[in-house]
Amino acid sequence: VMLCPMEALRIRIVAEQECKDSGWIGCFSDMISNEGVKGLWKSLPAMLSKQVPYTITKNVSFDMATTFAYSTVACYGATICGKTKIVIPLISAMLASILSCIASQPGDMILSVMNAHAQKGELKTRDFYNQIVEENGIKGLFVGIRERFIHVGLIVTTQLLIYDFVKRLVGIAATGL
Repeated sequence: VMLCPMEALRIRIVAEQECKDSGWIGCFSDMISNEGVKGLWKSLPAMLSKQVPYTITKNVSFDMATTFAYSTVACYGATICGKTKIVIPLISAMLASILSCIASQPGDMILSVMNAHAQKGELKTRDFYNQIVEENGIKGLFVGIRERFIHVGLIVTTQLLIYDFVKRLVGIAATGL
């Protein structure tokens, strides 16, 4: 809920030159004066349609991939050594980052379109979804996914590796073991 105004501001600064020129304080002030405080949270449903699939997919796919990989290694009788505890989480984190990007891209696209420019009227999340699909089909929801794979993929992979490392550092078994 608290992320929503900052995401709206970030997208507006990227999308509109006037906002970029006036800086984040000026743009924030303009957004409130033009759209009201309610306008800062207009994209909450779109934010949730991005964040919920992203978070669930990231965590569940990482846990499932590491569990499957460790089980497979053990099934073949190989020992799980230090190198295995690096390679398996790395590959699992990369897979989780790809899957979480795919799962959350439609919500991210809707969120970006909603916040890109000042909107007059009461358009809802479904209106923006319908607009994207009518103009470009379902593939319109996946515009920019290659860039997102790089940007979010690196962040998620690093985040999950740190998560797994910290768990082991404090004495909790590696994810999937």
